[in-house]
Amino acid sequence: MEKYIVSARKYRPTKFDDVVGQDHVTTTLQNAVKNNKVAQSLLFCGPRGVGKTTCARILANEINEFDFNNPLENSNNFNIYELDAASNNSVDDIRNLIEQVRYPPQSGKFKVYIIDEVHMLSNAAFNAFLKTLEEPPSYAIFILATTEKNRVIPTILSRCQIYDFNRIEIQDIKNKLSEILDSENIKYEDEALHLIARKADGALRDALSTLDLIKTFIKESSIKLDDVTKNLNILDTDYLFKISNFIYNGDVTNSIILHKEIISNGFESISLLSGLTSHFKNLLYSKNEKLVELMDVSESEKIKYKTQSEEIENDFIEKGIELLNEFGIKYKQSNDHQIHTEIVLMKLSSLNKKKTKVTTAEKKDIINVESSKKIDPVISKPKPSETRIEEELDKDTPNLKNILNESPKPKKEEKAEIIEEKIVPIIIDFNIDNLNNAIKEFREGVGNKKSEEAVLKREISIVDSSVILSLENELELSIFEDLKSRLHSFLKSKFDKSIELKTKLNVKKKEKTIYTNKDKFEYLSKQNSNLEDLKNKLGLDYEF
Repeated sequence: MEKYIVSARKYRPTKFDDVVGQDHVTTTLQNAVKNNKVAQSLLFCGPRGVGKTTCARILANEINEFDFNNPLENSNNFNIYELDAASNNSVDDIRNLIEQVRYPPQSGKFKVYIIDEVHMLSNAAFNAFLKTLEEPPSYAIFILATTEKNRVIPTILSRCQIYDFNRIEIQDIKNKLSEILDSENIKYEDEALHLIARKADGALRDALSTLDLIKTFIKESSIKLDDVTKNLNILDTDYLFKISNFIYNGDVTNSIILHKEIISNGFESISLLSGLTSHFKNLLYSKNEKLVELMDVSESEKIKYKTQSEEIENDFIEKGIELLNEFGIKYKQSNDHQIHTEIVLMKLSSLNKKKTKVTTAEKKDIINVESSKKIDPVISKPKPSETRIEEELDKDTPNLKNILNESPKPKKEEKAEIIEEKIVPIIIDFNIDNLNNAIKEFREGVGNKKSEEAVLKREISIVDSSVILSLENELELSIFEDLKSRLHSFLKSKFDKSIELKTKLNVKKKEKTIYTNKDKFEYLSKQNSNLEDLKNKLGLDYEF
C-alpha cells in the first residue's frame, strides 16, 4: 500500500507561475531575482493557505538556482533553513540562529532562513534578532512569514520589505480544483466546485483539504452537489428558493413544515436565518445588472436568482432583509431557537398580504367621501357603495383593536342613521383681557411643569395681530420655544384671527459693587454674632 499524500502537498507549486491568485507578489519577486535586487529581509503576511511559505521556498530555490521540480522532495538543507517560530520562540533559539548565520553557505550563493509564524516570537527574542536582521552577512537572506502582521513589533517591520498576500478569489480556486480533477479523470458538477471554493474562504489549502474529503466520500469518480452539501453540512440553496416562494405567497404552513424538515436533516435554525439573509441579498443584487457580478454563486444559480427576483417586489425584499437581520441579532438571546425562527417566518409571510382590488370608479367614490368629510363635519347616512368599499378594504386585514371596540351592527330591517352634532367653535374678541384669560386657561392645562407656568406668567402685550411676551433671560426663551407651537394652536382655536407670537428679552444688568473687608466682615457678623467676640478676643483687624 502506497503512502497517501494530501493534495495540498502533492500539488504545491514549485514555480512562481504556478502560484494561484498572487500575481502582484510573484511578479515583483520574479523581477527582483532577474535584476538581482532581492532584499535581505522580507516579510510575507496574509491569511492562512494563500501561499506564503510556498513563495518563500520558491524564492529560496530561485536565488540559489536550484532545480526544484518535485514538491515532495526536501529543499537543499545546507542552504535553506525553515524554522517554526511557534515552537522556537525564546531568546536562546534566536541566539542559535544567529550563530548559524556566521558561517557561509557550503554550496550555492545564499543561505536562506524561512521563519514561519514569526509573530509568535517573544519580545526579548524579537529584540535579540534586530541587529542581525538589519545588517546580515551578504550571503544571508531572511524570509519571515506571519498571519498576524499587527503582532510583529514595529522595529522588525521597519527592517523588512513587506509583501501582503490577498485572499484567493473564488473563481481562481475553482479553476485550480477543476484542473486537478481533470488531471485525475474525475468528473464534477460546476455548482459543487463553486461551493467548495466558497467554503474555503479564500484559502486554497482549505479547498484542497475539502476536495480530498469529498474524493474519499464518493463511490463513483464523479463529484456532485449533493455530496458536497452532505459532507460540509451546508444548507442546499433549493431549500432557500422554496421557502422564499412560500413566504412571498403568505404560506406560513408550508414554511414551518420546511423549517422542520431542515432541522430534522441536522441543521440549526440559525443556518436557515443566515441562509435566507444571504438569499434575499442575492435577490436584491439580481435586480441590478452591475451587482450581479458581485454575487458569490455559480452561473446556473445566477439564472435562478434572476428568475425569482422578477417575481418578488423590491419593497418585500428590503423589508425581509431588515427583519431577518433584526431577528438574527436577537437569535442568541432567545430561549427556544426553533420558535424564534418560526416567528420570523410568520412575520415575513405577513409582509405581502394581498390587498383587495378597487376599481377606478370606487377609488373616485372614496376620494369624494374623504373630501366631503373634510368640508362638512356632519356625517350623513353612509351610502351603500361606501360601506361596501370600506368593508372590502378591511376584510383581508382584520385588527384586534377594531374587533374589540366594534359595536353590534343594526339589523337589516332597522334603518340606522349615523349623525354627529356639528361642533361650532366659540369665537371671542381679540383683546388683552380675553388674551390673558386664554393664556391662563392654557397655563392650567400645562400640568406640573413649573418652568412653563412661570414663563407664561410674564408680561404680555398686543401690537396689531402680534402677541409679544416679555422674557428676562435666555433660559426662559428656550422654554418658550418648546411650548410655542402648542400655545399658537390653542390661541388660533380661541380667536378668529391670524395671530403671531413674538418674544422680547429684558435682561437686567446688575451693577458691580466693590465691597471692602470691613463691609464683608459686618455682613458676616450679622449672620453670626460670635464673629465680633472672636475678633475682639484675638485682637484682629479687618485686613487679614
